[in-house]
Amino acid sequence: MDSRRVFRLFIIAGAIAAVIAGAAAVTGRELDSWDTASAAPLIVILILMTARLAASTKPLGGIARQLALLLALGAVLVIGYSYRDEARGLTDRLMGGVIPSRGVEVAPGIVKFTADENGQFAIDATVDGVRIHFLMDTGASGIALSQRDAARLGLKDEPLHYTGIFSTANGTVRAAPVTLQSIEIGPLSATKVSAWVNGGDLDQSLLGMSYLSTLGRIEIRGDTLILER
Repeated sequence: MDSRRVFRLFIIAGAIAAVIAGAAAVTGRELDSWDTASAAPLIVILILMTARLAASTKPLGGIARQLALLLALGAVLVIGYSYRDEARGLTDRLMGGVIPSRGVEVAPGIVKFTADENGQFAIDATVDGVRIHFLMDTGASGIALSQRDAARLGLKDEPLHYTGIFSTANGTVRAAPVTLQSIEIGPLSATKVSAWVNGGDLDQSLLGMSYLSTLGRIEIRGDTLILER
């Protein structure tokens, strides 16, 4: 590489470094080792683009527009990456408003749900790695899984013993006891939770006290449900 290209490379790299440093200073945040490793692909892209401009035979004035775009891209990437947590939180809040069963984490360890048009609280939970749509039922001692959800969880692949008998609005129904390895509702998680596979025609799985009792707080205020770790 001749001295002219080396000089060009130093100028372009210095300009990019100055803009990125300025953007980082604006955010007022320090990146730890994990952040640096996560941002490595962005850094590689900037290095490749810098090398491409440095190898160009055009005079610096001729590539000023490309350089300006590269500098703007670097600043946007730094600022955007610094505020990624806020952006993720905003996305979660928007999704929680559109899909009430998703809930919204309003504070660390606190999730808020809004009742549906029937006044019920629908809750999406991850059970053993599978997304299950529940209705909350504080009157149920345990979790009641529909036949469909039990099949999705792979529980129908193992022998089930319908030894439990429960009274429902539609009469008595038999149920098989099972143990769920994990249940996660946003940041709220529990392990080894007892549940029942409903032997009847239950349309919607019910989230009962075998999970809810693991929480520190359950509060219902009008059409708002608060779950806290």
